[in-house]
Amino acid sequence: MKLTDEQLRRIGATILSRWKAKGLVRPKAGDETLAARIAAEIREDIRREEELDRETEALLEKHLRQAEHSQANSRILFQKIKERLAGERGIVL
Repeated sequence: MKLTDEQLRRIGATILSRWKAKGLVRPKAGDETLAARIAAEIREDIRREEELDRETEALLEKHLRQAEHSQANSRILFQKIKERLAGERGIVL
């Protein structure tokens, strides 16, 4: 799912307002600046997961070609490969 910059900014603003309401943060910068930074982090996380998905698909294709005669479910293999790659890269899914 592609999120627009405006949607990401609103998500960032919502996260920031909830953190502030719960007393989890005491910002030293303006709300707009912080919301934009949160949105940028979300955007980067989405980009990393998309990259992880592409790598996972490539490994899955490789394994499926090697195990063409097995009864392995490709969706299960995809998830297992993705979890392993995420763990290796320190990405929290």
